Amino acid sequence: MVYLIGAGPGDPGLITVKGLEFIKQCDTIIYDRLGTYQLLEMVKPDCRRIYVGKQAGSHYKKQPEINEILVEEGRKGNMVVRLKGGDPFVFGRGGEEVTALLEAGIPFQVIPGITSAVAVPEVCGIPVTHRGTSRSFHVITGHKRADIHRSDEDVLNDYAYIRNQEGTSVFLMGLNRLPQIMERLVQTGAEEHTPVAVISKGTMPGQQIVRGDIQSIADKVNDAKLESPAIIVVGENAALDFTAPNRGPLQNVHVGLVGTPKLREKMRVAIDALGGQSYSIVDMSVEQTEEKDRLRVALEHIEDYSWLAFTSQNTITLFFKWLREWNIDVRKLVHLKFAVVGAGTRDALRSEGYIADYVPDEYTTSALAMGLANVMNDGEKLLLPRAVQGSETMLDILDKGGVTYEEIPVYDVVGRRMESIQYLKDLDVITFVSASGVRGFLKVLDAEKNGSGMDHMPNDVDSCREHTNNTESTLKIHDIMKNIRIAALGNVTEKALEKAGYHADIVPEVGDIEHLISSIGEFYTHR
Repeated sequence: MVYLIGAGPGDPGLITVKGLEFIKQCDTIIYDRLGTYQLLEMVKPDCRRIYVGKQAGSHYKKQPEINEILVEEGRKGNMVVRLKGGDPFVFGRGGEEVTALLEAGIPFQVIPGITSAVAVPEVCGIPVTHRGTSRSFHVITGHKRADIHRSDEDVLNDYAYIRNQEGTSVFLMGLNRLPQIMERLVQTGAEEHTPVAVISKGTMPGQQIVRGDIQSIADKVNDAKLESPAIIVVGENAALDFTAPNRGPLQNVHVGLVGTPKLREKMRVAIDALGGQSYSIVDMSVEQTEEKDRLRVALEHIEDYSWLAFTSQNTITLFFKWLREWNIDVRKLVHLKFAVVGAGTRDALRSEGYIADYVPDEYTTSALAMGLANVMNDGEKLLLPRAVQGSETMLDILDKGGVTYEEIPVYDVVGRRMESIQYLKDLDVITFVSASGVRGFLKVLDAEKNGSGMDHMPNDVDSCREHTNNTESTLKIHDIMKNIRIAALGNVTEKALEKAGYHADIVPEVGDIEHLISSIGEFYTHR
């Protein structure tokens, strides 16, 4: 079965529930460039990804080739998703793809998407219909190809028809032809003072809106250097602005997330509550090490230990998962005292049915080490499972405090590039919750530069980086990063950034996710 799914206008939250369900289940996803980056994070790890996107001025895959791919993948009997920007049947050439599937006898289903023709003006406060000013709206392609094989007289007749309709006219894919479109409207009798709004990258990072009228809009858009994709709205409603005055301190702020899926989801919820938009740019995945076997041996002799300390939620998740896998009776832990680094680890431990005996006032590994040195008695031994890249300072403090301990690096955290890193230059702030996150992010950036993706990032970024060749509007990675604020959770993370040559603009006094996000909100409130 092939599912043609409309991805919506760009914001991944605007896809339909049904469409998202199929994306999560599919075996193969065939996707375009516009607005799909974050949705690709939802697919199964073993899902095959096929990029067939297009960008202005060049085509990576022509439509007949895309049709062939759909037919070929559909014949394999797997669940195939064809993800298209907006709605498949609103200038999305979905009809051509359906025709190819029908001719091949391949079953399919079309899942509608929210068209950008309505959604993008709407999020910018422009209703396409409004009582008293517009009883209808009309969607027109602004693409030059629509005029091929048509005489100038026929084209002018089309514009005369558009101009004679009551209501709002919405032009899609017409940014490069904006002066010609405005000229055609005037030639067919439109008033030069008719309101016009041009919206670039609607519902996505970098969204901009320029307002004017038919006479002035082309110059204003040129001065603002608007980029594709863009939507042109013509009519009285283009002058309206139905936007809320204040949706929260992070209104219009785009936040990049670096972390594990659980932490990113926690941050996303907090950012949404403050009116912001978040984008996962680097996924930090937890990978167990061979030292896991040492932990199993330690647990077989758990009576030798008096304290068990956790420096991260990852360790707690792995520790209790392995307990169950190894069939270790949890009653063997009854004599242990538990120490955790902060509120998040305390709550994670509580979810496993255990109460922390010690939580430092300051949520850092250094404070945890100093606290343990004070509360542990002579002859007591500490078991410390943690990450490979755990703080050496913590061990130094334990050594100086005379603490007997066994440190076991049971997992490592590895960074993986996520599709939304394409939005990097449009982000306002990036969050880092660990030193390993900093290292993972830097490795991803290095890989992007070496692959010619980020070092020469065109304004209209294509997901298939090897096919981008626009060198006139490139941005160096250094120039991109210096315009982005950095939020760091804790001193260790802050020092890791400093070591890499970056300054943390936002560091909360309390080292947990809630205070990190609230500190970002306070930062932008003051600004």
